[in-house]
Amino acid sequence: MSDSRSPTTDRRRFVGTVASLGAGLALGADSRAQQLFVTQQSAGASDAWLDQLKGKHRQLFDVPEPEGGTALRHLRNYLDAWRNAFGVGEKDVSVVVALYARTTPLGLQDAMWEKYQLGAALSLTDPTTNAPLVRNWFAHPKPGDPVADGEPGTSMEALQQRGVLFALCNNALTRWAARLEKSGMGAAAAVHADLAAHALPGVVIVPDVLVAMTKAHERGFAYVRS
Repeated sequence: MSDSRSPTTDRRRFVGTVASLGAGLALGADSRAQQLFVTQQSAGASDAWLDQLKGKHRQLFDVPEPEGGTALRHLRNYLDAWRNAFGVGEKDVSVVVALYARTTPLGLQDAMWEKYQLGAALSLTDPTTNAPLVRNWFAHPKPGDPVADGEPGTSMEALQQRGVLFALCNNALTRWAARLEKSGMGAAAAVHADLAAHALPGVVIVPDVLVAMTKAHERGFAYVRS
C-alpha cells in the first residue's frame, strides 16, 4: 500500500523510533539527511519508494559484497545495453539495488567512513595514502580509484542520475551499529542513529532488505545476484 506522507515526515518518524530505542537519546530533525526514509510502523512500512518506479522493464540486483565495485559496472552495462542494443531509454527501465551485509557502508556518506573506520572494516586500502579507506569511493570515486577502473559513469551517484535506486537494509545498519559498539565506537543505538542520518542522498532505508526484495518481486522485478 502506498504512503502519501512526505519524505520529511517519514524521516522524522524513523529518527523518533531510533531515539526511543536509545534509552532516552534525544534526536531532533536532522536537515543534513536528504534521502527518503521508509519506517517500520504498526500499520506497515511505506511502499512509496516502489511506487515511484514506473519502468516497463524491472530488475533487482542483490548485492551483498562490494567486490571492488563489480556490481556497479554490471549496472552501468545493464542500462547501456537496454539503450544501445534495444533503443530503450532509462525512463522505461527501473532498477533497484539491495545493499546489506558487507555492502551496507556503500549507502553511507564519507563522514561515516572516516568516523567509524568503515574502510578498515571492509579491508579496503586507499592507494594514495596506503592507509585504510576513509571515504566512500563507490559513491563518488576520484580519478585513479580502482572502483572506477577508468570507466566513466561507474559510480553510485552516476547510476542514481540514470534512475537506479539503492535500497539500504535497516536491519543491516543495526547489526553494523552493534559491531561498531564492540569496537569501541559508541553505544549501538547512538551509532545506528548516526549512520541512518548520514545515508547518501537518494538512498532509501528499508526495514528489511529481504522483505524489500519480496515486495519488488510482487511488483514485477526480475532478480539477479551480482
